[in-house]
Amino acid sequence: MNKGEIAQLVEQWTENPCVRSSILRLATTYLKIMSLFQILTYILLFLIIIIIVIFFIFRFRLRVQLINTENTLQSLKDEAVNNQIKNSQLLQQAALLDTVLDNIPFGTLILDDQSRILRINDSLASLFYLDKNDCIGKKTILIFNNKNLEDLISKSNIELKPQKEEILFYGDEDTSLDIEIIPVKTLENEKLYLLVLIRNATQEVEFAKLRSQFVANVSHEMRTPLTSIRGYIETLLEDDFANKEIIKKYLTKSLGEVDRLSYLIEDVLDLSNIEFKRNVLFKQEYNLVDLINECIQSASFLAEKNDVAIEFNYDANPVKYITDEELLRQLVKNMIENSIFHAGKGIKLNIKLEEKDDIIMLIFSDNGTGIAEQDLPYIFQRFYRGKNPFSSRSIGSGLGLSIVKHIIELHNGKIDVMSTPDVETKFIISLPRKNK
Repeated sequence: MNKGEIAQLVEQWTENPCVRSSILRLATTYLKIMSLFQILTYILLFLIIIIIVIFFIFRFRLRVQLINTENTLQSLKDEAVNNQIKNSQLLQQAALLDTVLDNIPFGTLILDDQSRILRINDSLASLFYLDKNDCIGKKTILIFNNKNLEDLISKSNIELKPQKEEILFYGDEDTSLDIEIIPVKTLENEKLYLLVLIRNATQEVEFAKLRSQFVANVSHEMRTPLTSIRGYIETLLEDDFANKEIIKKYLTKSLGEVDRLSYLIEDVLDLSNIEFKRNVLFKQEYNLVDLINECIQSASFLAEKNDVAIEFNYDANPVKYITDEELLRQLVKNMIENSIFHAGKGIKLNIKLEEKDDIIMLIFSDNGTGIAEQDLPYIFQRFYRGKNPFSSRSIGSGLGLSIVKHIIELHNGKIDVMSTPDVETKFIISLPRKNK
């Protein structure tokens, strides 16, 4: 309804001009208000529409952002899982590497290009009495303090070739080590690492020295009787075999030197036989009483010749023992001959066999010249001869007691000796029943 239509209605309704004018003013004001209200309504509707549009846009963007955030979180989660898996694999690989290194029977080091220790295995740590954790990250010069090792590492770094050398490490006990250094480059960044393999060659060096010394000793022991024999024969040739007494005398002495050579060769062969049987398991059981009696019978001629009386006492018969018959015969034979050759003529040798729990005791005692106190620590060394005047004139190789000790050690036993010169010398051999 517009202003004209209102005026017509007012004219029909009243004829009073004042009333009509008032009504018209009111109607006009109302129309203006209604028009303004309509405009405001439109504006409000427009604002509501804008707000709704903004709300949906915001909601859409928020949803997109949430989706992106979820995707990002999932990616981070997946990356974290992958990193955890990789870290777990790296830890497993590191643990596997440590396990492999620790199970290598010789020393192993892994160094970086600055000679810093990255890995060290148990064998090497034990060899040098090191704490593995304290070594990690430190330079080799601070741990091993060996110039020759540092020179070998530097040479390997410069030439990028494997290097090998035997190096002596000084300490309370000198240690000879075979050291091999192998340069290794990674495929990813071509970073240089050094793999150091260290093998303890001390025993081999010592054995080589002992072999050399043994050969020298054997050569010396053989040279002496051979020189004597040669001298006797040359004397006989110069005499043109005219004097039969001299011939008999020198031939007798030559025969004695031949016997000495024979004993030496026999004992060297016995030592070789013992070394051959070092890892042989004893399986057969023997009666020690019968075995010792047989050895005494075998030595009876030699004992009578040197006026030695042998007495054998035992607590029981039989005394069963798992051993190697040949080795035990050698042990008893050498102990009997030791008294015959070195104790003097006219002595009495007493052999006693006892059983104490799981130990078999074999005791050899004589009343001969005995062993000087200063000689006792050395009598089991090869070719050792004390200052016994009777012994120096006797037949023997100087290997008898050394062979005895080897045989006893093969049985996991031990031998003790005590001596009062010209009163009593006693060898006590203890053999465990479970010897292997």
